[in-house]
Amino acid sequence: MLVKEKMKNKYLLAVTKDLLELKVKNLNFLFPIEGYSVGFQDVFKISEIKTEEAYLYINRTLDKESSSSLKEKLKNLSQNIVGIGFNDLGLISIAKELNLQVKLIYMNNHNTTNKASINDYLEYVDSVLISTDITEEEIKTILTEAKKPLVLPYFGMVEVMCSRRRLLTNFQTEFGLELKNEQVLFENISKNPFHIVENEYGTVFYKDTFLDYRNIEHEKIEFYYINGLNLTKEDIIKIINKEKIEKTESGFLNKKTYYRLKEMNECKK
Repeated sequence: MLVKEKMKNKYLLAVTKDLLELKVKNLNFLFPIEGYSVGFQDVFKISEIKTEEAYLYINRTLDKESSSSLKEKLKNLSQNIVGIGFNDLGLISIAKELNLQVKLIYMNNHNTTNKASINDYLEYVDSVLISTDITEEEIKTILTEAKKPLVLPYFGMVEVMCSRRRLLTNFQTEFGLELKNEQVLFENISKNPFHIVENEYGTVFYKDTFLDYRNIEHEKIEFYYINGLNLTKEDIIKIINKEKIEKTESGFLNKKTYYRLKEMNECKK
């Protein structure tokens, strides 16, 4: 299957091992890093990443021990690694201390819901992932008024919550179930399914549908971000070609949620 459109857009793909063979122009791989990532079964050692223009994905909360060990691993990055996507703001200090010459992208989804916060983050980083908790109108306002180009959540499962605890292990042990690190469970009242992924650093709950923001275009989008979890190579091509994919939804694009930080002018009303 071939990409149909002229590749004017740049994509950032949180990659799994099944997707490594993808050869698509303007598609950069974001590698979840072993020991420093949660929410992915497939993780990668920094030393093993040979892909050109690769990005590291470091999305777990860092403590003193993990910060120290990460600092050692980042001291001699290969030239093929051009950026780091991260959640813990402590990584900014690590990058500054090591004088890392890479692009920094802050990707803590639920903390990037208004233009004031995003522009503050942009004082310290190169780009920010826009939150999935806001409407299309709010996204376009943020893009227009941002100091730098931003990353748009384009397609994929969205993290609903994250816990440092091993929740699947605790649940399965309590009820004598088979131990699995990845499972779909249904919430009792709403019956909504959640795709849950656990490793030794915590448990991530994803809504078991794919968020689809492929209708959004803007000149200030640096990357269109795709979470590759539970997607095939054929799916990725369909996503880029804007072809139909099952189990998609538009999230909060057309409906506001209260679960976000508002702009200051909204709070004064």
